[in-house]
Amino acid sequence: MNNKTYSLVLILLAAMFMASCAKPFSEKDNGTKIDLGIDDPFEIELDGNPSEGFIWEVEYFEKEIIKQLGEPEFTASDDNEGAEGKYLFRFQTIAAGQSEVTLVYKKKSGENQIPTKTFSMEVISGTMGRIMEN
Repeated sequence: MNNKTYSLVLILLAAMFMASCAKPFSEKDNGTKIDLGIDDPFEIELDGNPSEGFIWEVEYFEKEIIKQLGEPEFTASDDNEGAEGKYLFRFQTIAAGQSEVTLVYKKKSGENQIPTKTFSMEVISGTMGRIMEN
């Protein structure tokens, strides 16, 4: 492998590493649009407190474009009972296209509860984003 090829490989590996280390999207990203490649993982992390009877749930995403990776995880901010914390949702794009991802914060005691908060972002996967921006 010549020096030019070796340098290109290193640059590509560094870019892949930096992309995989991106911080999770948060409430400040509510209403935004993100452009990802196919098979790119992404995370959404939202503040919540299940001890108050509320939970974050996935309400919507296009299953042909995005898949959810596992169940949401809650991590308390400290060891005190009833502490607030963060809900972490993991997703991955699986095909080219566009899908809204919507999460709702609502009482866990019933199905017809009105959400007190909603988080949503538009995910563009594959070359769709570059085509739509032109």
